[in-house]
Amino acid sequence: MGDAIAKEFGSFERFKKEFTQAAVSVEGSGWAALTYCGQTNRPIIMQIEKHNTNVYPAFRILMVLDVFEHAYYIDYKNERAKFVEAFWNIVNWDGVNKRLKELL
Repeated sequence: MGDAIAKEFGSFERFKKEFTQAAVSVEGSGWAALTYCGQTNRPIIMQIEKHNTNVYPAFRILMVLDVFEHAYYIDYKNERAKFVEAFWNIVNWDGVNKRLKELL
């Protein structure tokens, strides 16, 4: 996954910044997701808002961050950005890589 992220986003830092922005700016409640397009073989960051089911079958989800308020309110109150920043400490990259390998 690291190579695909570096190729698509230029660096992990840029990917992290863009994913974080996607998560923080989800309107209302929803998710930020790292997906993989089976047609272009590229990782893509998506926002999935509210209860929309507008995820395309060709875009397999590799990693998702729940930014519904119920996911963070007890520990972070209204500070979604702090919750998103803490997320980076617990990402299961082995799981992300496993899901990617299943696609390839």
